[in-house]
Amino acid sequence: MAPRINARDREALRALPRLMQRKIDGALRGSVEDLRDVVGSLNQLKDVTPLLLPVFHAQLEAYPIPDRISPDVVPVIMLAKWSMGGIVQICHNLGSNISIGERIVHDAVASKWEMLFPWMQFFSNNFLPPSQRPAALPHGLSVSTYEALRITIHPLSTLCQFTTIGRQLMRTNPTVQAFFFRAWVIVDGLKSDDVADPLREGDKNLSALIRANMCSLSVICMEDTPASLPVSIISSVAGGTLPMASLALRYIRRMTKEVSNMPEPRLRARENVDFSSMTVCATGLAQAILFMQSLGDREGGCHELLLQIGSIRTVLSAITTLWERLLTPAWNSSDNEPDIGLAARRRVLYIAYRYIGYSMNCANDSALVISQAIQHGLLECLLRTGSSPAEHVDNTKRFEDDHDIQLLKELPRFFRLDRLGLEERASQDPVLWELWQAVDSAARTFTNFHELPEGAPFYRYQCCSPKCSLNFSEDDVTAYRCSGCMLTRYCSKYCQKEAWESGHRVHCRMLRSALGNQDVREIRKSLPVIAMIESWICEERVNEIRALDKDVVKTSENDRSIVEVDLTVYPIELNMYSLRDYFLVSGSHTFEREVAESITTSEDSPYDLVAVKVRLGREYYSLFSPATALGVAFGWTSGIQGGRYIHEHPRTPDP
Repeated sequence: MAPRINARDREALRALPRLMQRKIDGALRGSVEDLRDVVGSLNQLKDVTPLLLPVFHAQLEAYPIPDRISPDVVPVIMLAKWSMGGIVQICHNLGSNISIGERIVHDAVASKWEMLFPWMQFFSNNFLPPSQRPAALPHGLSVSTYEALRITIHPLSTLCQFTTIGRQLMRTNPTVQAFFFRAWVIVDGLKSDDVADPLREGDKNLSALIRANMCSLSVICMEDTPASLPVSIISSVAGGTLPMASLALRYIRRMTKEVSNMPEPRLRARENVDFSSMTVCATGLAQAILFMQSLGDREGGCHELLLQIGSIRTVLSAITTLWERLLTPAWNSSDNEPDIGLAARRRVLYIAYRYIGYSMNCANDSALVISQAIQHGLLECLLRTGSSPAEHVDNTKRFEDDHDIQLLKELPRFFRLDRLGLEERASQDPVLWELWQAVDSAARTFTNFHELPEGAPFYRYQCCSPKCSLNFSEDDVTAYRCSGCMLTRYCSKYCQKEAWESGHRVHCRMLRSALGNQDVREIRKSLPVIAMIESWICEERVNEIRALDKDVVKTSENDRSIVEVDLTVYPIELNMYSLRDYFLVSGSHTFEREVAESITTSEDSPYDLVAVKVRLGREYYSLFSPATALGVAFGWTSGIQGGRYIHEHPRTPDP
């Protein structure tokens, strides 16, 4: 069937030059050469190009999509290639003109989606590697990898950029998602030469811009989507969870390398191609990091796997490599432009910092994430980027939502933080200096607690029977662990029974409550350090506790007060409750009320009981006073008096 357009559309075409009208007539009669010339003239026609959409649509509607590549369907494929290319070019010429873009993209793509998408699938399946295309294409058939990619991805890109229906399609349609992520996997494996545009020879940024576009589209897929749907689709297309996670990291590394390798722009302004390309690719990098975080955050995601294969190192490497280039001011009006200005470029770093903060708070092993981050230069990055000239161009006052500042505020609540000599750099900025002092003070205090003898988890490597002094290695699998408290270990069944008869029968529930009634390895291992911090805070802030105790409303004479030491925030917070109210507000991971009621305290104590709130990953735990439990069960003492460590030891914590 020959392509046809209606009388109204044909009449509108009379506004075009006569030569163009003759070319259009030739194209409608099936001339590939004439259709190619029409597409080649689109950049000269400018505002009247939408008049040609009916011509391109008519070509695609007139012929059935071939089942395979063969000599007899070469003209059909070439007509479809140039028609799809014409539609893409018209949409591309819109730039970011939202005012007219939505209407034109609706007419060009959205209203014809049911017709366009099968052709997009055809070009993807037959001309993108690995494809079903024969080793030698039939005479007259020419479709490059770049042309196939453009036909495959650009309609989706413009649909998402200009229309709500396009974004909804990417978020909810499994077929479209699988189609896109197949291309996402393919693009990752392509080299720069594979995506060269025959009409743009020497454009070294082309592959980077394509990858940046893929990064932006991948994020759209993860917004407001049912939790398990996109992850399972991506995993299936990528060949499994590990390949999917590896691809997500590889996109970040590639985008970092692409931006790093771009020539330094002579002029930091929109009209400079190098500068525009750099900002587009930097935005693509930010989107790649956002996508990786979404990938790990969803049900069925792979957050822990991403951490295992180096996501923290990868993100920090991106910051270290690019921060100076991104934060170099242009010192002209482009610094204030929303899409290429300093705020947009600074956002790339903020998104990277936000991922690190998210990982610190949500990982199963926060200490390992912190260790990796510091090992790969987190503090140096924070202080370098925070004191750069860019922060004084339009951001002289720190905002509460700046993720570098938020990350610095978060760091002190993590116990084991290595002390680094970065004071000189931090002192360059008063806000950073104030935050750095908090980080450094907390780091010294908590690290010293861990290194003091009282901070060692002695119950992990010695028999807990009072009549036995046998030591064993911490990972000795032959040791017997109490299944009740999950804390004490014994060298033999005899010693375990002896300990039970000697008092562990009473202490068992108390020790279990000190773990929040949960068998969490990290809490078991750190319990003496938590107990030391509890003792230090209660000694150092005793007057604050007395003041809080006066305001507690007790429901009866027998009701008691309990002070909660909240280690999930920094500075450490103190909250006072009646015992009855505490168990109403505490979460599911808490201790037994009977244990708390069994404890007696002296009359001169400013509080009756202590609870400690800790956080591990996404879970919060309420622990019955570790200092009390360890003291009652083992005679353990913190060594802290008057807010200071008083035992003989070369290191003392600074409150």
